[in-house]
Amino acid sequence: MLIDTSCSRFERVSLGIIGAAVVALYATVLFDPSTGRSISEAVAAFKAAPLASETSAPSSDPWVDITPVATITAPAETVAAPDATTGDETVPPPPSVAQVDELFSQVDYRLEGVRLGELAVPRVLLEAVPVDLVTVESPAERKRLFIQMALPLVLQANEYVIADRTRLIRLHGEFSRGGTIADSRDRAWLAELAARYGVDSADIGALLLRVDIIPPSLALAQGAEESGWGTSRFVREGNAIFGQRTFTAGAGLVPEDRDADKSHEVRSFDRLLGSVASYMTNLNTHFAYDEFRAMRARQRLSSGIMDSVALVGTLDRYSERGDDYIATIRSIIESNGLRVYDRARLSDGEVVAINQSAI
Repeated sequence: MLIDTSCSRFERVSLGIIGAAVVALYATVLFDPSTGRSISEAVAAFKAAPLASETSAPSSDPWVDITPVATITAPAETVAAPDATTGDETVPPPPSVAQVDELFSQVDYRLEGVRLGELAVPRVLLEAVPVDLVTVESPAERKRLFIQMALPLVLQANEYVIADRTRLIRLHGEFSRGGTIADSRDRAWLAELAARYGVDSADIGALLLRVDIIPPSLALAQGAEESGWGTSRFVREGNAIFGQRTFTAGAGLVPEDRDADKSHEVRSFDRLLGSVASYMTNLNTHFAYDEFRAMRARQRLSSGIMDSVALVGTLDRYSERGDDYIATIRSIIESNGLRVYDRARLSDGEVVAINQSAI
């Protein structure tokens, strides 16, 4: 999908509305993301990166000393065995629903506890949906499993965004006070961030409109609709939760019902987290979602709470279905009580990346 490479006039005008209040937004120091890296590499990058100030982080901040990634040891029968003829390792299948449920039980991951605010969400990041999720007959069970799988991914991706936003807010304050950004590392980081989000690197206000989270309830609802609650061919074969189109041949999966004169594919990803991060980048950068970002900023200033049901009304260009799509997403949010997950928070424990051979 094409990305707007310049800040829209609408966003520049919105900066005047935001004003000094923007400095009071999120202040959690987390770690810097890269969708092209493994989780362990992202953690290593966090430890090496000069986030905010290397001397100003409070000692109580749990993210300063984030623990290394944990690996769950696979039972012997699920570990890839060398091929007898070539000696190469065969690729094991994704975990089963039963294996994932057992893992969730071991880490005490219960949606009811999360909904009631009694439990934080464990940092369990599945790289692929369970191989047999599509065979689960109960709609309620499929929904429960999808939310349990997707919620940690959404919250993790949002933390990546918050990390950038927090540093950006600090630089905004520094620039406002002195008119310059003194640290060359900050200037280089700002230029990289601006390139990633498609704005002028000097326009921190425009960046603040774009570098912000997506409400979990909205992400869950759109992911549920686009992936059939985790059962579509695109998510099973390409880890594509949100069905994003690409016009790069070979970068995704060809839709079976694609018209002969069309050339688009549904973009595929190495892992589910990449799909979530790409979806968030899309909403945060594409010119079609200018009003989404403007409404999000207004909500921050007026109440500090993002209203996903209102926000989805700005996404009429997300789907060819237009207003019908908006109505569907709103219905999914409301009928499944997804807004309660906007208050969910990840645990302070270690990241557990679940790949094809980790359970």
